[in-house]
Amino acid sequence: MGRLSLYFHTLRYMKPSQVYYRLKRSFGLTCSLGCKAGAMKTGQSAPIASLEELDFDPVFLARFSPDELLSDQVTFLHKSRTVDWKKWNYEEETALWNFNLHYFEFLFSLVAAYRSTGHTEYFEKSKKCIQCWIDNNQQGNGGAGWASYTIALRLTNWLSYISAVQTELEKDPVFFKALRKSMHEQYAYLAVHLEKDILGNHYFEDLKALLLCTLYFQDDRMYQKVLLAFLAECKEEILPDGMHFELSPMYHKIILEGVLRAAHALRVYGKPCRELEAYIQPMLNVAYSFEEGIERIPLFNDGGNNVAKSLDVLVQAAQRCFGIQPVEIHEMKDSGFYIFKNGPWKLVVDAGQPGPAYIPGHAHCDAMSYELFKDGKPVLMNCGTYAYQCKERSFFRSTAAHNTVMVEGVEQSQCWGAFRLAKRASVEVLYTDDYRINMRMTDQQGNIIFRTICLDGETLTVSDKTEGQFLVSYLHMKDDIQLICSNKQEQQTSWYAVDYGALGCISSVNIKSKEDLEYRIPLH
Repeated sequence: MGRLSLYFHTLRYMKPSQVYYRLKRSFGLTCSLGCKAGAMKTGQSAPIASLEELDFDPVFLARFSPDELLSDQVTFLHKSRTVDWKKWNYEEETALWNFNLHYFEFLFSLVAAYRSTGHTEYFEKSKKCIQCWIDNNQQGNGGAGWASYTIALRLTNWLSYISAVQTELEKDPVFFKALRKSMHEQYAYLAVHLEKDILGNHYFEDLKALLLCTLYFQDDRMYQKVLLAFLAECKEEILPDGMHFELSPMYHKIILEGVLRAAHALRVYGKPCRELEAYIQPMLNVAYSFEEGIERIPLFNDGGNNVAKSLDVLVQAAQRCFGIQPVEIHEMKDSGFYIFKNGPWKLVVDAGQPGPAYIPGHAHCDAMSYELFKDGKPVLMNCGTYAYQCKERSFFRSTAAHNTVMVEGVEQSQCWGAFRLAKRASVEVLYTDDYRINMRMTDQQGNIIFRTICLDGETLTVSDKTEGQFLVSYLHMKDDIQLICSNKQEQQTSWYAVDYGALGCISSVNIKSKEDLEYRIPLH
């Protein structure tokens, strides 16, 4: 009965269309926008106008060593190994690691090394990696290489790669022809294998890649359908306050990058889209407000510091291409994030819902949680994400992994599997001003907890209240933080992952009390 309840309370929030398309995919049927990609035209197309600020972001490039790549050593998510470029699936690695191999983000480190040194072995290595993928990933083989999401990201990266080295590619017409042929095959496949059963950021990436391909391959018949679908998905996924609706600061930056790329390409191809460009300012405001003055993204819902492009290059691209500068905001009422500042201290509070009802796969039990920074460095922090397919996944999504509270023994929401959510919490903001927020959370079983967080001139004060029940408040901190609290406390160590793939530890305190509790952190 417990398993049936999980399925029922998961499925009841899904859109009927998701169930329909999931059944179609399970039977191997296609899923499209109602038309197929047109045939590839003869001759070469003008390259997609990529955003070099993003492709050659120094922070991003540092994730891949070009010299290691020359010796067939690759590192994704803090895990390095030697690869055989004729082999594109490693069962001993996680699904996410294998997906990263197929994204081809590492190409830009090789191109950057070629540009800076003039040594052709870096450029030739980039070509060899692509050619090996083409030769060893036939469509009929399936696998990670033909997952719609990996196709979408790989096509975007290969389009930017062409833009960066088109002159050099034209000197090798045989390879360039094979590259374009493979890209068109992937484009045509993606056009009839859209992730309408998953939706969210996956479907966004599918449509973004299709839009770029319709421009590159001059597929005018597909262009209008894809553009309309892409705009509709942006309207669905981008909240009025500018935040991405999956409520992850990391995924928000990834979606902002996609909007910037698509809007810029449309401008360069003489098809500027005001509706799309209108999202850039509010989205940039959100990304900037989260990270302004701190050294990493806040860790709410799924996220890590080593996936999205850096804030600096997103700001640079928006300014250069659209003349847009970010504006700092402190209230994001639609998404439920609130930011408070006091001298060197910055407090980010999550008073939002777990995520969109029909796609909460990246949601954590972080309702009413917060992170506190001093001089840009985290002082009180959530525990992060670490990985998707791992035994630690359940902890990182749990209430105990966040600076929040629950009625003892009752998780805020029912997180299960890698990406499932059944019964779930809800949050309401009751009051907020320049230094205080008061919230009410109703957990998955209907228990109600009130929380007030106050960042005044000298102290951070957190107060939790319920009626006739025992509370447990979780706190994760640096070792040198002073905690003032008269309630029962238990010291322990918890997992902590500021990056995907980097598993560390952090000091934690569990504070327990009946009906109400309060703790204070002096601001030194």
